[in-house]
Amino acid sequence: MVEGVRLTRHGFIALGGAVCAALAGVRLPGAKAAGEAATVNAYVSRPDLNPPAIAFDFPADGTAAGSIFLAPFDITAAAGAYQSTPNSQSHSGPLVVDDRGEPVWFLPLGSTTAMDVRLQTYRGRPVLTWYEGTVLGAEGGSWVIFDPTYHEVARVQAGKGRHGDLHDLQLTPEGTALITIYREIATPAVPRLVTGIVQEVDVASGRVLFEWRSNEHVGVDESYMPQVVAAGNVDYFHLNSIDVDTDGDLLISARNTSAIYKVDRKSGDVLWRLGGMKSDFAVDPAASFAYQHDVRRRPDGTITIFDNNAAVPGAQTLSRGLRIKLDMAKMRASFVAEYLAPTARTTWAMGDVQQLEDGGVFIGWGTEGSFTELGPDGSIRLDARFADGSVSYRAFRFELDAQPKGLPATEVVRNADGSLTLYVSWNGATRVAKWQLIAGPSADRMKPVKTQRRTGFETAIALPVTSGYVAVVALDADGKQLRAAAPTAIQA
Repeated sequence: MVEGVRLTRHGFIALGGAVCAALAGVRLPGAKAAGEAATVNAYVSRPDLNPPAIAFDFPADGTAAGSIFLAPFDITAAAGAYQSTPNSQSHSGPLVVDDRGEPVWFLPLGSTTAMDVRLQTYRGRPVLTWYEGTVLGAEGGSWVIFDPTYHEVARVQAGKGRHGDLHDLQLTPEGTALITIYREIATPAVPRLVTGIVQEVDVASGRVLFEWRSNEHVGVDESYMPQVVAAGNVDYFHLNSIDVDTDGDLLISARNTSAIYKVDRKSGDVLWRLGGMKSDFAVDPAASFAYQHDVRRRPDGTITIFDNNAAVPGAQTLSRGLRIKLDMAKMRASFVAEYLAPTARTTWAMGDVQQLEDGGVFIGWGTEGSFTELGPDGSIRLDARFADGSVSYRAFRFELDAQPKGLPATEVVRNADGSLTLYVSWNGATRVAKWQLIAGPSADRMKPVKTQRRTGFETAIALPVTSGYVAVVALDADGKQLRAAAPTAIQA
């Protein structure tokens, strides 16, 4: 974090210093330092899971507690027709990893794409949420709510015949969901105008409690992108985030007007505009932003923004995380801090800034396919990226406490020298600290043989027996038994 000082945002900025070696097609369970060769290391116990590799330019050092939440997908697929992939071959889907890049949980989605995987609260309980639809599809998707056993408890659909959009889902303490919707309408001036709609939907019943439509409050004359695009329409607004302000009203971000709108949650009236062509605030030069994402009011009253400062591939301007404060008496927006990657990056779409409890921030660099954690003093705690070129709409850090309902997966392999190795994993389990090996002459006559520390998503255990049956029991840090795998007969 740099207080009061910032880099020039407009004009050319040389991008360099990042490790750019092509690592496409390599899967890498576990961290690799910058420049270290990636190796293929498929999971023996779960060959159906193939999450993308995580490569580290700055390995984790002093990071906040918790795991990293991602939703990798291939952005190049947006250039053509969507191709369905068997789940066992898919590198896309909700993905949670630890600070070494080891998967904690992966849900491969071959026929749809997940966006915005995060931890939220529903009915007083922690839940995982994400948008699910076709790759970069602005219409037709829904939002999934999973409990900590990785089972669906609810699915949110847009109401009034609308089609859901990928950009945001915010669950509220009242059991409602604030969602984003894109809708194309015909107007006298623009035959195909893409509007942004915010709905508040009761999750349990699906009833729409509130709806706000951008075309009724924001004109095309506010847009920096009023032209017809390749799709044949005008995406003048580009709604991309919703936040509940401290007074209960809404903060709405529109990328293509480069503006934030304070919206009355009852009447829908725009109470003020921040940024863009018709700003109600005088914005200090250091606090200016463009084509922004992920606008959030913070407990101290400041606002964090992912300042893309770019809207098209090939742009060569600097993207950053930004924190500003508003003086409502003077109607002035001023600079508080900015958050920069260790190497300059241009994120032409997507991105987010998450405030961590200890004062640090976690930043997802969207189309750059990378994510960074910074400490309160601006020090780099972690900087990593997808090694295969995947990207994630947002990236977060949360403390996840979850236990799947299924059993741990095991596979016994006979090595070239005749010895046996048991491979074990339990996709999604967060409490496993050790694996206890049990063995015996039959499935009902087994006893503990050895205990081994969990070494990552998959742990390899050398078997001290060559016949009979074996199984493993998951143990937590206190030695409490969590769940046992099914017994396996050792084949001669």
